[in-house]
Amino acid sequence: MKLAQKILIENREITEEEALNILHSEEEWWSIFAAGVYLKNQVSRNSLRLNVLLSAKQGICNEDCGYCAQSRRSTEKIEKYGLVPNAVILKKAILAKKNHATVFCIALSGTKPSKKEVNQLCEIIPIIKKRLNLEICLSAGFVDDKQLEQLKNVGIDRINHNLNTPRENYRKIASTHNYDDRCATLEKVHDHQINVCSGFICGMGETDEELVELAFDLKRRNPFSIPVNFLLAIDGTPLAGKNELTPLKCLKIMVMMRFIFPNKELRLSAGREKHFGYLQSMALLLVNSTFLGDYLTEEGGNKNVDLDILRTLGLNIENN
Repeated sequence: MKLAQKILIENREITEEEALNILHSEEEWWSIFAAGVYLKNQVSRNSLRLNVLLSAKQGICNEDCGYCAQSRRSTEKIEKYGLVPNAVILKKAILAKKNHATVFCIALSGTKPSKKEVNQLCEIIPIIKKRLNLEICLSAGFVDDKQLEQLKNVGIDRINHNLNTPRENYRKIASTHNYDDRCATLEKVHDHQINVCSGFICGMGETDEELVELAFDLKRRNPFSIPVNFLLAIDGTPLAGKNELTPLKCLKIMVMMRFIFPNKELRLSAGREKHFGYLQSMALLLVNSTFLGDYLTEEGGNKNVDLDILRTLGLNIENN
């Protein structure tokens, strides 16, 4: 608690050693958790932002990411389709607004979007923002400078591009691109003065030390929001059946991230329903935002159940 107060009052930053101590804590663990909740409450009280994700283009990808059902290495049978029409995107955005979302996330599979796809998105993004007052976050791979300029001109709020896994672990997860490629994309987004949404996936073989290193590297890149995902070991992918996480370990990761990012939008993301079990409600007390509904190719929790959990916890859902 003293460390949390120093962070808030003196802008003290925790060290990598202190972050690792959170992951390894035992007898003192619950007091550390309480301090994490204290940090969150002092910054954003009991408010929470909801994000809704649309998989707008799915299953058409030449990347070989070992965790993804859309990867060229995956044998999982999923629906594949190109970028859906703007009428569908708008309809999904309207539903997101009705479900109290503040942020509408549009995700496209593939290495990078085509010129035609970016032009289409540039037509619908300003319509959604004007009619629904939703923030727009786009996940579209390795977007280039020209595409970023176009997207900024139509009012894109954020670009999502996750670092995914530590540098040392990356070659075990993907070979068609590397950690530095992802870092370079984040730098481009920053160069165009667009807010960055970037996080990672826990449970893909990384060590605690590597996870801490990844979190601090991410901190140096100054993201606006940080989605923390927990591996969904999808059948047909190279990581199928992998499960090295426990509910308590997942909760400790979220507390660590709150201490590293006390003033940022920390998001509890994919895998929360599977990995946290009875501790999911405790994790929601640490974060500023979460996803409502489905993820890319995988189902999320029932949105009505999720909303009931948030109400039970007394969390206020932010609205634009």
